[in-house]
Amino acid sequence: MGWCTTSDLDQFTAAADGYLRSRAAENTLLLSAAQAAYAGRPGRPAAGGLLFGWWEPPGGGAPRGVFLHDPSVPLLLSSQVPEIAAALAAALAKMSRQVCGVDAPTEAADAFAAAWTQRAGTVARVHRHCSVYRLTCADLARPGAPATPGPALRPAAGPGQGPAGRLRVAAPGDLPLVTRWLAAYAAETAERIGSPTELAADLISYGGAVLWEVPPRPGHRWDGHHQMLPPRREALPPGEAAAQPAALAALTRPVAGSVRISMVYTPGERRRSGYAAALTRAVSRAVLAGDSPGASGLLGGRAARGPVAEVVLVTDRNRPDRWGTRQGYQLVSERTVLRFGPVSGPLPRLPSAGRAPRLPTGPLPRLPRLPR
Repeated sequence: MGWCTTSDLDQFTAAADGYLRSRAAENTLLLSAAQAAYAGRPGRPAAGGLLFGWWEPPGGGAPRGVFLHDPSVPLLLSSQVPEIAAALAAALAKMSRQVCGVDAPTEAADAFAAAWTQRAGTVARVHRHCSVYRLTCADLARPGAPATPGPALRPAAGPGQGPAGRLRVAAPGDLPLVTRWLAAYAAETAERIGSPTELAADLISYGGAVLWEVPPRPGHRWDGHHQMLPPRREALPPGEAAAQPAALAALTRPVAGSVRISMVYTPGERRRSGYAAALTRAVSRAVLAGDSPGASGLLGGRAARGPVAEVVLVTDRNRPDRWGTRQGYQLVSERTVLRFGPVSGPLPRLPSAGRAPRLPTGPLPRLPRLPR
């Protein structure tokens, strides 16, 4: 059969939902995009330009690849087979689709890019390498699994336990802060998130924006100078009233028993203190093991979100170490995001200003001899 395409989301779901849910961690981006398209929420693909598809084996059977294409963002592709990815490039070219990039497993992304750029006369540039990690309830029993912080701000329990703090689900009063941090995250990572205000309001509405709070240290100034200093691990003084947000995590709505941490952001003056790692550990356990104190309303509460089997994390593979593994997650797959653009030609020649005048040549004039 090959690639089957449609603009009907219901038809796509009927054909590909089983494939997507059977590999929920690997297909987390496609599941979230399809869920957002159904609900018409902020961050959904552009209306009117959506195309969905699935690859059926020639002899029939379950799909072996799925894609979702919105012309304004890179194509989302799930197939691990390079030949299937290359065939998709030919199919989209025949349909005159405009593809600005591809987000797929690394080998499939390379195969699609090679086939597409040859047809479109463009070049592919690497935007990001990603690692997809998964944390399940079974992983929580392993040594080094993420720990849940207590209800109060507390000092670190010992070396390697992370900074003092607690998680708190963002409330409507946190909308300006969450909006600013989402906008800053988009600017730093060159990610398209639509309207930061709308996205922040949507996250807060279902308990998907989570903050890591710490109390200020007396006499400590948070400025750019401290980014160059080694992280400080001294115990933070307890105190509920003085707590200040230090990091933000955004969670997707549960789908197929899976929740994805879509972003973790720490403002520049708060970095190098372990807040992002501490928030990731705490929110992962709170989602899987039940709401911890301070996490009431997380994803609408346990009754609203239903059973969650895994938490998925997509990290930048350019990090010098396996950050996800150190948080207790298991590596699932590697993805690459490529963007397509025009071929860079030779630099234009500057117009000639004419021949430069020749300098006079010959012996140097003799200087008069000075009298003795």
